[in-house]
Amino acid sequence: MTLPYRHNKKLPAVKKEESIVPYSLSSISIYPIKSIHGVELVQSQVEWSGLTGDRRYMLINSNGEFITGRDFPQLVLIKAEWLTNKTWELSHPDTAIKLVLDPATFSSIYQDVVIWEKSLKAQHCSELANAWFSQVLDSDVRLVYFGEQSERFTKRRPESPVGFADGYPFHLTSQASLEELNRTCQESIQMTQFRPNLVVTGSQPFEEETWKRLRIGGVEFENVKPCARCIFTTVHPETALRSKKGEPMKTLGKFRLQPEEKVINFGINLIALNTGEIHVGDKMEVLEYQEAFTYQDKR
Repeated sequence: MTLPYRHNKKLPAVKKEESIVPYSLSSISIYPIKSIHGVELVQSQVEWSGLTGDRRYMLINSNGEFITGRDFPQLVLIKAEWLTNKTWELSHPDTAIKLVLDPATFSSIYQDVVIWEKSLKAQHCSELANAWFSQVLDSDVRLVYFGEQSERFTKRRPESPVGFADGYPFHLTSQASLEELNRTCQESIQMTQFRPNLVVTGSQPFEEETWKRLRIGGVEFENVKPCARCIFTTVHPETALRSKKGEPMKTLGKFRLQPEEKVINFGINLIALNTGEIHVGDKMEVLEYQEAFTYQDKR
């Protein structure tokens, strides 16, 4: 099979059991609460609904609608430290008070919440958590948890569960794609601005969109669709300030725009085909390729 490539180049034919280059997993990250600072890991457990601990908490407004860093960029400054298997300690530079989240102490009350116009049940955490986040964001917000009664499934794979992630349980990017972006971008963009779970090395730029099935360590994944990007990528993860030049969206729009869908893509959305443990440094293998959209480069 000939591997299609984004920039009008062709790669040599590849057999299923061969790799052009030694792909490897270079980074694993989770985001315990939707939109807060990422937590880097050296290993993680792959569950059907995502990496253990990833996006199991979310903030909502008084109407039960989800809140993200698109509207509250200061969320990226909240850092989480894993104290035990399920207990987190949160901190923010503007408050000396730290917040500990322990599901064993949460309310038994569930309420309907809304993510992208879809409703699901989420568990209340505590009034203390609500007060802490409301102070940090200077807005009336509540913290909810993806508890035992919570249930949500992906759009294109309705049998595949997902937590509070935007649409799919896993997000993968490649180091080569970031380097290609930074080659012409007006600002130096960090990978953390794209908030991936998995980063791989050894590929060519944007080659990941041609991977239909892949295996990391002993876990297989399916590429469901490219990841559409939004204004949240323009927020610097260390300062919470938006790019005055609108980067990286401005540059990505010149060569990563899918006009029919009216979206700008970077990275891919995955579902897991089995569960297991993955580690930084694991070999990544492409098991099956697919034809991918060919973008027009206007840079």
